[in-house]
Amino acid sequence: MSSAEAHAQPAARPVELGADLYREIFAHSREAIAITDPKGVYLQQNGAHFTLLGYSDDDLEGKTPALDLGENTYAEITHQLAATGEYSGEVVCRNKRGEELNVELTVFTMRSGLGEPLCYISIKRDITARAREIRARRRTEQRLALQYAITRILSRSIDFVEGTHEILQTVCESLGWQVGVLWAVDHQGEALRCVDFWHNASMSLDGFETVSRKLTFSRDVGLPGRIWTSGKPAWIPDVTRDPNFQRAVFAAEAGLRGAFGFPILLGDEVVGVMEFFSEQMRQPDRDLNDMITSVGFQIGQFHERKRAEEKLAHLLVRERAARGEAEKANRLKDEFLATLSHELRTPLNAVIGWSRMLKSGRLDPESAEHAIDVIERNAWAQKQIIEDILDVSRVITGKLQLQLAPVDLIAVVEAALDAVRPAVEAKDIRIETDYQKGLRIIAGDADRLQQVVWNLLSNASKFTPGGGTVGIRVFQDETYATIEVSDTGPGIAPEFLPHVFERFRQADGSTTRTHGGLGLGLAIVRHLVELHGGMIGVENSPSGSGAVFTVKLPLPSSELTLETAKPTGVFEETVTEVDLAGVRILVVEDDLDALELITIDLAEHGAKVRGVASAAEALSLLENEQFDLLISDIGMADTDGYNLIRQVRLQEGEKSEPIPAIALTAYARTQDRIRAIAAGYNTHVAKPVEIRELVTVVKCLTGRIA
Repeated sequence: MSSAEAHAQPAARPVELGADLYREIFAHSREAIAITDPKGVYLQQNGAHFTLLGYSDDDLEGKTPALDLGENTYAEITHQLAATGEYSGEVVCRNKRGEELNVELTVFTMRSGLGEPLCYISIKRDITARAREIRARRRTEQRLALQYAITRILSRSIDFVEGTHEILQTVCESLGWQVGVLWAVDHQGEALRCVDFWHNASMSLDGFETVSRKLTFSRDVGLPGRIWTSGKPAWIPDVTRDPNFQRAVFAAEAGLRGAFGFPILLGDEVVGVMEFFSEQMRQPDRDLNDMITSVGFQIGQFHERKRAEEKLAHLLVRERAARGEAEKANRLKDEFLATLSHELRTPLNAVIGWSRMLKSGRLDPESAEHAIDVIERNAWAQKQIIEDILDVSRVITGKLQLQLAPVDLIAVVEAALDAVRPAVEAKDIRIETDYQKGLRIIAGDADRLQQVVWNLLSNASKFTPGGGTVGIRVFQDETYATIEVSDTGPGIAPEFLPHVFERFRQADGSTTRTHGGLGLGLAIVRHLVELHGGMIGVENSPSGSGAVFTVKLPLPSSELTLETAKPTGVFEETVTEVDLAGVRILVVEDDLDALELITIDLAEHGAKVRGVASAAEALSLLENEQFDLLISDIGMADTDGYNLIRQVRLQEGEKSEPIPAIALTAYARTQDRIRAIAAGYNTHVAKPVEIRELVTVVKCLTGRIA
């Protein structure tokens, strides 16, 4: 038989598939199959269906798939079967043990020849593992997206509160929670305080929010307190049933149930707590706990970074301010040194110029007398500059001290007026005084108060134009005695008023300024007034012309009386040309011009003076000759005045009458005076000194006066 013939043979008769075959397929299929009648009642299930759900045939008898699918899902499937005759989709069902299973469900209808439903065939495929993987992947993606969102929020946030507010919202919206609360640790009060609150806009949470913002939590108290103590996330499935949740009543009113929170950590330190609330009861989620713990560390690091940035910014501001102050101080110092050079050179120029003219012999007697007056006046001007600088030095080092005694302010003011009157009258400036009657005696240093008034009057006369007026008022109230000095000058620029009493500050420090000075006088005045417990202020005159300086000095709590009438100026004993007759004086001064001047001055008053230029010469003379007094400079080459007096005292040994000694020096600070006396001198006299003052001191030490 050929192959063609073979192919031409009729095909074998198909196997008849009877009901038994379908029953075998139904019984042995690995797919879970169940059959229900047109009313939905279970008729039959195969072994795979029993294995999947665990319900026996007896368990299913008279039951519908609502048993495992739930009423809602079953109703939805029944509705679709009635409409289309079939259903396909993913559903969640419960097995006999109550476990949830994800199932891929297919249902179709078996019909009669007339089209009537005979039964429904359902095929269930267990996809729980796959669904779990998908959920896990989605959850991972969701949480990674949340972490990324939090990182992005923190990277662009300006401060901690702004960043955490957006994090509250992001966590709630990403994870399906309705409320977020931020608590910060108040280390001073040892409590957690609410610093931010976020909730879904559709919810009404007035009561819960209000009580959250008002309450504070200590350790172990409430959900925030528990997290603060443990440093770990915490869950509450239902806050309305938790005995350690103080806001339970308000949470119930708001419809809140589940809650969880986590710490904001800086290393091991809890610096804050975030808590979240849901309308559903929620069980602890370990994956969420792990993720949210890392978020807590992330926020803590952000908080620390912002704190460090704020600290750095503060340090930068301080550094810039300090640099600005240093630059300003350097600028003021340079201006001061330039001004000092000018103020010293100006009188020095007059002294040198008129001295040369005197030396030339070309001046007539009247011009010669004028030259001497100019030289003396400018020399005293230089002395005043030096005194101001020394006073400022004493102010800076805190060594400016007062000699307090009962003081009559009127006498102080009059003495200051006498000192400035020649300069004031030379400009044709009128002085107006107004003294309240019955002024009380105050406690103060008369000389320093006179310095205060003299500075204010000198300042007023300097800025008052010719023909103007300088006024001084003295009055008191129940608390203060007040000295008020006014002028009719141009006044003070408003922007400079706050700086009037600062050292080295001048309204006009330029080379074209109209008025001289170092800018020290008013700084000294302020310090002297404050040392007296008083206050000083300045303002422009309400009339628009001139400035008004006001000094307030406290009145004593009890009445004071002047013990002895004593002039407020320097005491001077009457000096004549023979007051030092017969007094033998040894003068030691390495500056030959100064040595010659002192020697001649003392000799003109009757003293027998020997002058030497070194300590060695002085020691040699003291060994071989008798002297009644030693006057020595301090700053000398080889051996200074301190070592000289120590050697003199050592040479004297046990002599009953040590030679009186005066330190006459340009070192004029208080500590210089103390050091000189400690070295062995009887007294200290600062250069430059008037001969009358020096003669008076010599008379005191040699017993010519008491």
